[in-house]
Amino acid sequence: MVRTSGVFGPGGLNTARGNFVELMLRLARSGNPIRVVEDHVASPTFAPLLAARTIDLVEREQSGVFHVGGGTPTSWFQFARLIFQAAQVEPMLLATNEREYRTPARRPRYSALSNAKMERAGLEPLPPLAQVLVSYFEERKRKTG
Repeated sequence: MVRTSGVFGPGGLNTARGNFVELMLRLARSGNPIRVVEDHVASPTFAPLLAARTIDLVEREQSGVFHVGGGTPTSWFQFARLIFQAAQVEPMLLATNEREYRTPARRPRYSALSNAKMERAGLEPLPPLAQVLVSYFEERKRKTG
């Protein structure tokens, strides 16, 4: 079984809801300030890498629970900052916190995952998030023209 956190990928281009990257880009186009929580931490995970590591685990006949997450724990605010850097846009990005930015769904403050077991099984660590976002935007450009 594979557990993950904060999945995003090119499939989000084809859905009405999208993903966090697409949400941030939509908000940036609005011209309004963007408020993102800095006190919630996750492991944003690029879907194609999640799929590849899952296939690797199956091919190696691994069993048990494996975390396949985006490596270094990152706040949603920092993730948004990396998205805007990779997209080369500069909206007004404001840090907020759980207390100021309430959502209907209660979310864990820390949902980052350790890939240590996956790496002990001989699988490569996932690349840094900034590098993964470059791949995301390359794929996005191919799909959107």
